Amino acid sequence: MRRSVITSLLIALAVAAWVLSGRLGQDPEAGAANTSVLETNAARQSLPVLVRTRHVVAEERGREVILHGRTEAKRSVDVKAETSGRIVEIFVRKGAVVQRGTRIARIALEDREARLAEAEGRVHQRELEFNAAQQLAERGFRSATKMAEAAAELDKALAYQTQVEIDIGNTELRAPFAGVVESRPVEVGDVLSTGSIVARIVDQDPFLVVGQVSERDVQRIGLGDPGRAELVGGQIVDGRVSFIATTANPQTRTFRVELEVSNKDRTLRDGLTSEIRIPVDRQPAHLISSAALTLNDKGALGVRIVVPEDTVRFVPVEIIDDTPAGIWIIGLPNAVDVITVGQEFVRDGDIVRTAVEEEPAS
Repeated sequence: MRRSVITSLLIALAVAAWVLSGRLGQDPEAGAANTSVLETNAARQSLPVLVRTRHVVAEERGREVILHGRTEAKRSVDVKAETSGRIVEIFVRKGAVVQRGTRIARIALEDREARLAEAEGRVHQRELEFNAAQQLAERGFRSATKMAEAAAELDKALAYQTQVEIDIGNTELRAPFAGVVESRPVEVGDVLSTGSIVARIVDQDPFLVVGQVSERDVQRIGLGDPGRAELVGGQIVDGRVSFIATTANPQTRTFRVELEVSNKDRTLRDGLTSEIRIPVDRQPAHLISSAALTLNDKGALGVRIVVPEDTVRFVPVEIIDDTPAGIWIIGLPNAVDVITVGQEFVRDGDIVRTAVEEEPAS
């Protein structure tokens, strides 16, 4: 038992001597350096986060309602036969440009001229009978009833003559307005019945660019407002709002809007995809990079700014335009320091260090 105690004391003395020898042999400068590193790391952990900011000032910017739609002919009509008969002559080809009143086709007269001659002869006869009845009535030899009967027969003859003249006029089909012949499904020799389509005329000037506006923006647009449409091929046309629907589409809850544009050079075609921009008001807005946008804890879109005393604040914003130079937003104070780098690592109320981002050279 006594031997075990002595052995334990010797081992403890050996360990103590080894520890003391290591501390005494340590380089004092190395120990100081290690202490300095620990102090520096601790200091860094206590410093505020470093963020990069850019000072932006509001500018007057026209807000636009943007619609996606297509071009559409303002009006088109199917020219239909108003009498029956065989086509004996066609005056226009498909794709031809016509003016109002241009002849399109002619239907054979057949017996119409004979019926007109008969109607004219009947009118002449009824006029003689009416004049004779009138003279007799003035002398008291003809009753008022007979006089009225003669007048009715004359009116009947005149009505029939007018019907024949109208029927003859309908044998020539003419364009109701200036435009282009989009289709012509008949040829010489075709026999038409009343209501048969002879040609389709499309009015090319003015043209429409049609889009759908949301129920949120429809109140911002008014008749006569100027607008601009960019077509799928890059062509840009200017016009004015000529129609705003009063009833929403039940499926999309959007309203039809028509922008009337000039097409004197006849370059527009029906059905081209287009983007319509309609300025609705001017208001202060800020131009920033889209990279500065972020979301708060509730999912609201906005930016984080630095207010006095280097404090972070989240501000909800609304995008009003997207351009190659950046996005235009509203909702910020007139002049503000927007965090452009590091906004994801800070929250409202955090104290930060800032490094000002220089404006890009123009």
